[in-house]
Amino acid sequence: MKLKVGWIQYANVYPIFYVLEKEGLITEDIHFVKGVPSQLNWALRNDLIDLSPSSSVEYLLNQEIYDYVDGICISSKEYVGSVLFFSDYDLKTLDAKKILLTDQSATSHLLLRVILEKFLELKPEYDISSAPFTGESFLLIGDDALKYRKILNNKKVYDLANLWYNYTGLPFVFALWIVRKEITKPDNELYRIYLKFKENLIYAKNQWMKYSEEMVEAYNLKKFMTKDEILFYWKENMDYNFTETHKKSLKLFESYISSLK
Repeated sequence: MKLKVGWIQYANVYPIFYVLEKEGLITEDIHFVKGVPSQLNWALRNDLIDLSPSSSVEYLLNQEIYDYVDGICISSKEYVGSVLFFSDYDLKTLDAKKILLTDQSATSHLLLRVILEKFLELKPEYDISSAPFTGESFLLIGDDALKYRKILNNKKVYDLANLWYNYTGLPFVFALWIVRKEITKPDNELYRIYLKFKENLIYAKNQWMKYSEEMVEAYNLKKFMTKDEILFYWKENMDYNFTETHKKSLKLFESYISSLK
């Protein structure tokens, strides 16, 4: 039996997987399934994988079937840099305007809605798109967001984590390492493998910084970002700790999304 683990191929979680690979912590009893957040959310929900760094909203909306690995998440500090809203318009003028949303995300869709509908009291129209960058206003996440920020200079760009921070004073938790509850039971045949993998995740979280220089050389962001820009993104924007402050932010987000219509 193997523990089936989701693998998001975005820069925001790359440091964790880099350490797991670098230090030989990916053992033969682990099977990785690669995909974007929306795909891995679906796979986790449908019992096709056991554990994944998946959208925080996936956990919030399905807490009856999930637990999470405590002590680690994928979150922002004051900015995230890779969850960006591009628009021809100022935010306050978006009422009734159409917004294209990337089909790769779940949490970021709802975060944008909270910002526009709850904080700014607007009612835009939304549509999911596989090519959102064709619109006047659109949401991108992950490496797409990092790339288009560099090549689009005719759009206003809004960092959703920064908007959340400005309104709440809190970091934003984009993803948790979500695990199906049955895997966390001691009588489950995968429990031992899960415990070891969880231990390795926390280790990777605490060790990735020492590999940051060599990680830059290995990652394809160098096609459109400088070495210093990539390092800044990892060291200054990303936060992999999951503290009581992060949990407070997640709880607040849950209260907002539950009131969305």
